[in-house]
Amino acid sequence: MAALVEDHRRLRRENAALQVDVDAKTQHAHRLDGKLLEANQRRQDIAKRLDELITQIDQLGAQLDAQAESLGA
Repeated sequence: MAALVEDHRRLRRENAALQVDVDAKTQHAHRLDGKLLEANQRRQDIAKRLDELITQIDQLGAQLDAQAESLGA
């Protein structure tokens, strides 16, 4: 009976240690999720800014073509 009680105590200690490990890993996973969300937001912001810059470049190219045509005519 004493061995059973000691096994129970040992298993409870192991369980508590494992729970601490699980909690730490869960917190780490939440931090990584937060970083992933931030990175995705930055990526979307950069993609939007690049689209805006490409649009501006296209507009400038069209203006230059129009000016070149008016000078050539």
